Amino acid sequence: MRNLWDKVAAGNYTSPLALRAWSSRLIGSNSDLVLYGGGNTSFKTADTLYVKGTGSDLGAVRERDFTALDLAQLRGLLEDPALYDEAVMARIDACKLEAAAPKPSIETLLHAVIPQPWVEHAHADAVLAVANVERCEATCAEVFGDLAPVVPYRHSGAALARACKTVYESSATGNTIGLVLAFHGVVAFGRDGQESYANLLQLVNQAEDWLQHQGAWKLPEEPSPVTAAAAEVLRERVSALAGFPLSLHLDSSPQALAWARRKDLAEVATQGPPTPQHAIYTRRLPLLDGNVGAYTADYSNYLQRELGAAAGSMDSTPRIAVDPAFGVCAFGVNPHYAAVTAEIYRHGIAIITRASAHGRYRAASARDMARAELEYGGFEQRVRSQSGT
Repeated sequence: MRNLWDKVAAGNYTSPLALRAWSSRLIGSNSDLVLYGGGNTSFKTADTLYVKGTGSDLGAVRERDFTALDLAQLRGLLEDPALYDEAVMARIDACKLEAAAPKPSIETLLHAVIPQPWVEHAHADAVLAVANVERCEATCAEVFGDLAPVVPYRHSGAALARACKTVYESSATGNTIGLVLAFHGVVAFGRDGQESYANLLQLVNQAEDWLQHQGAWKLPEEPSPVTAAAAEVLRERVSALAGFPLSLHLDSSPQALAWARRKDLAEVATQGPPTPQHAIYTRRLPLLDGNVGAYTADYSNYLQRELGAAAGSMDSTPRIAVDPAFGVCAFGVNPHYAAVTAEIYRHGIAIITRASAHGRYRAASARDMARAELEYGGFEQRVRSQSGT
């Protein structure tokens, strides 16, 4: 992964906040580093944390998209044993220095607990491909050593920030430049913007190099004729069960076809996506056998089992279908979100394929996936409401 830092271009940004926004765009412009709508960045002064706000695209972020917060107050929140994720955003919002500033990232406390001034958080494909295996900690120790200790999976918010703080304080050395977040991504940090950006790329490139040396980098391809009509039939069936029309995005690329024709597809594709953030768009499981009715009933039972009454009327119809006849098709509330879902699943294919080539691929728990869908998956209803569908 090429370092895009340009000293001349960086010199045009005369304030730390402007430089922070520019270097964030360097990261956000690379889909191998950042999921759609994901990733967040920050920098600190002695008493203030500036963090990217929720909802802004890291690839297009500007100074106005960052929120300034009282750093001491943020760090003090984690000293409150009664602070749980359900209340964390309201408490973080109260630390804003300007009430009209954007809503801070859910990862704000993570950024606050890292001592270094500049912090990058990404969902880098290569790092997930290294870490998403049964022997996560042993594999990461081999690849990263003390450059990036592993933080066990925790839900975004106070729990994740506390886990990062604990691991940093117990495991960081003078060599440490980041943290690997199990089933989530990677954090890198540094004394200034150029260093933290370079440290992120160092961890990603180290992961890529290791995967190549393991023979786990090249993705299989299988070009051959496809039968696209079957995907449209599925779209109609899914739309009928969902109760509203869904758009279709078909991926019949050689890599998608190779994935759909894997002999062990039923095993690797049903472990769950690489991060719970993927599940917000793709669901935890793809449709593999074309039986939309059975999938929907089973998925509804899964949500009820993991979430109880909170599952309510959550949509249980699939958003990804995989079939050797056409490859992969993605469903979305409009063409934009169908394409987004297809793109996220494409990255998932790459991560799972590479992880499976050097170990036994594993994902976060079914409950963690369900919780992510519950808390962050309401965008479809908002989009439909805005469009009147």
